[in-house]
Amino acid sequence: MALGPSAWAAPHTPTAVTASGAGQTSTTAQPPAGNAVPREVTARWEFDRASEAGVNSVPGGPAMTPGGGARLVPGAGFMGEGGLLLDGKRGYSSGAVPVDTGNSFTMTAWVKADVEEPTRRMTLVSAAGNATSSFRVDFVPALAHRAGGAAWEATMARTDTAGSRTVTAVNAGAWNSGADWNHLAVVYDAPAQQLRLYVNGQFGTATCFDDNGDGAADDPQCVPAVPAADHARSFTAQRSLQVGRAKSHGTFGDHWSGAIDDVWAFRGALSDRQIGYLSTQLDGLPTEVPHIPEAG
Repeated sequence: MALGPSAWAAPHTPTAVTASGAGQTSTTAQPPAGNAVPREVTARWEFDRASEAGVNSVPGGPAMTPGGGARLVPGAGFMGEGGLLLDGKRGYSSGAVPVDTGNSFTMTAWVKADVEEPTRRMTLVSAAGNATSSFRVDFVPALAHRAGGAAWEATMARTDTAGSRTVTAVNAGAWNSGADWNHLAVVYDAPAQQLRLYVNGQFGTATCFDDNGDGAADDPQCVPAVPAADHARSFTAQRSLQVGRAKSHGTFGDHWSGAIDDVWAFRGALSDRQIGYLSTQLDGLPTEVPHIPEAG
């Protein structure tokens, strides 16, 4: 399957303008090698057989329970025999959180929306606390003054409170339209206090236009889309892992409308090369940490 550029890509290549100021990170951020937690697969939900709706491919790993009308449908997934279909209103799948979200972890999944250009925020995966999600991965429509148009966001909350401080990584790089399959990976490197978001294996940015070359963004309010967020810290979510929705202010919402397939959870922060490997493999992928030479 060809992984083409975003359907909302800018019509011309912008000149990079680096972000500055409080709360912003550089567009040249690179994944550090600060991970101190051994990498281990803790869960993989392939959503292949309706008779085993939430079976975990990792022996002893937590099962998922579809709810709100979520369905496992043959032929509806990207890999294997089936996929999880969600209606965007009530559907979700949930289970025990298979990683400590207060420490280094990685989660990946394949996802597609039921329309080419979704017009609202929708959640792929999250880990719920009592009041909010410790982390969440969302599709977000284009926002005023943000470079790159529509994008994917990974958000991490520091405490399990409604008004918790958060950090957000934004990836508006090379990815398919919403109606095509896209591979998403969120990586939390606790020792480096960095949250990273990969789309189709890419760790790219969307920069602000500087057409006159004066070193300043043409739109003075423009904010670049940066797929790494520094100073990231989170609480340990103990309620549930949620596929297809997220919790905010004690209530679940932002339901996914479309299909989700092959959701993985890893203890530890995978490298960019390991993420790239997972994003390019099709059927027959073994349930194990990718063994990539010099993976970091």
